Amino acid sequence: MNNASIASVLACLSALLLGAATAAEKPLKIYILVGQSNMEGHGAISTLDYMGEDPTTVPMLKEIKTPGGELRECEKVWISYNGTRKGNLKAGYGATPAKIGPELTFGIVMQKHVDEPILIIKNAWGGKSLHTDFRSPSAGRYELSKETTEQWAKRPDGAHGIPKEADRPKWWADKDAATGHYYRLMMTQTKEVLKDIQSVYPGYDPKQGYELAGFVWFQGWNDMCAGETYYNGGQNPDAYKLYTQLMAHFIRDVRLELKAPAMPFVIGTIGVGGDKATGGIANLRKAMAATADIPAFQGNVVAVDTGQFWDFRMAALAGLKGKVDQRLRPGYMIGEDGRIEPRESNVPGWESIGLPVAQQVWRYASVEPNATKDVRARKEKRRFRQITLPEALKEWHKPEFDDGTWQSGKGPVGKGVWKHRDFPLVRSNSTWGDGEFLLMRTTFDAKNLDYAKFRISIMAAQGFEVYLNGHKIHTYVWWRDNPEYRAIELGNEHVKHLKTGTNLLAVYAGCEYNRKTEEAFGAVDVMIEGITTKNLAYVNSTANKLRLMDKVCSREEGKIILGCSNAGYHYLGSAKMLGQIGKAFADALARRSP
Repeated sequence: MNNASIASVLACLSALLLGAATAAEKPLKIYILVGQSNMEGHGAISTLDYMGEDPTTVPMLKEIKTPGGELRECEKVWISYNGTRKGNLKAGYGATPAKIGPELTFGIVMQKHVDEPILIIKNAWGGKSLHTDFRSPSAGRYELSKETTEQWAKRPDGAHGIPKEADRPKWWADKDAATGHYYRLMMTQTKEVLKDIQSVYPGYDPKQGYELAGFVWFQGWNDMCAGETYYNGGQNPDAYKLYTQLMAHFIRDVRLELKAPAMPFVIGTIGVGGDKATGGIANLRKAMAATADIPAFQGNVVAVDTGQFWDFRMAALAGLKGKVDQRLRPGYMIGEDGRIEPRESNVPGWESIGLPVAQQVWRYASVEPNATKDVRARKEKRRFRQITLPEALKEWHKPEFDDGTWQSGKGPVGKGVWKHRDFPLVRSNSTWGDGEFLLMRTTFDAKNLDYAKFRISIMAAQGFEVYLNGHKIHTYVWWRDNPEYRAIELGNEHVKHLKTGTNLLAVYAGCEYNRKTEEAFGAVDVMIEGITTKNLAYVNSTANKLRLMDKVCSREEGKIILGCSNAGYHYLGSAKMLGQIGKAFADALARRSP
């Protein structure tokens, strides 16, 4: 090699080394994602494969999963979620580890835009408003709308959600305490990450510093529903102008407090219903987008219409999804005659630990609330609560308790007629008794505990508590309209109480009352089941789900329904919709980054 060649090679090496050094010295780009439940993310990981049905989202799916179906980890993207869940970005940083939100595709796409490592700080909580929870300092004290104030003045006695005049000082004190709480919490959690970036991104070099490169806001539902703040929002197109003002205060305060005056903002407008949305959703959507039209925000604040990703085919099947879920979710199916349908003996699945549910014998006693504080009007829907039990029943859930004087019979143990318009009624095998609450106990023998997962299959009209060998393993405080055996997976902290040999299963539950007739109804039954790794793979397979769905819908409808995990307002729990939204947020920021 001659001198000229050597010089050329050295020059190239020098350039490469200089480029690498320059890249390493670049400030780390940090993106902050904030909002309520849709930012939390309710797109079930189980719905990801539906992305493969649409050429538009196939590339996204390839970035998220390997050809073999394994979830990919983003090597150049790190995330901190509410200061507790952190690490390399992958599917599972949604509202629960089984879900995704916009953060997944946002991180994948944003990293490609900047072509360097990035960090995401995500702070999100379900059911939070801008008018109170996220209200920023410069917005001042919370205020009722003029119309609501006038209504309060006319009703000092209170009614229809208006507090009595004597209770209003406490109402305002509570409101003042709640105002701005989640704004402050968002700031605290963000600053904690900024102080210790290496706890999230171990490879971060403090010498390179960081840049707050963008902020994404995705919220709206609780403001849309807040009639006391935005009067007549469903009818009045101008009712949500206050939201525009509050959003402007929020942006200014965030930039000021984080010392990032040029930080670009993306506002994800509420998109439920797509371009066919009306009423409050449509009116709030305009007010959210109007923030980007404020002259001072031109070029550095942009609104993204998330309604463009609403899946109308999926939404149209929401009613059918209820029947599909009736096939896929329950531990046991209730047939048209109100009896438990026999399980398919030749199909792999969950296995009873002890006797099958239809053969279990329960000892039970009903209890009526006697203490004044425990009694409620029968027209109340949500009835589950802890009541004062007689002294003789205080240890009712423990193995050593003597239930010899209790009634005995097979489940379900019920009273009245529990029927929902879309589901068959339940035929009980044993009569509950007169009390509003029921105490139940049964023993079962566990001969084999060699399972990958365990669950309870439980039927209850109201809330319940389940005990295993004297230890509480589950609590549910709401009600269930549809009579079915709900399947609830148990964690290791609960399974540890299960043992080989004789076990005690105990349940505390309440009945419900028909609001018109005040007649009591309900039914309770429960059992513990296990499943092997092999059987679980089959149960969770698309082939098995479609096979079960064939009984209630077509294959094409089945594929669409498998693309969503709920029929509610969380973009139907669709990973496809939330994936498209996250990409749109990243693309919008990339176009407006300084």
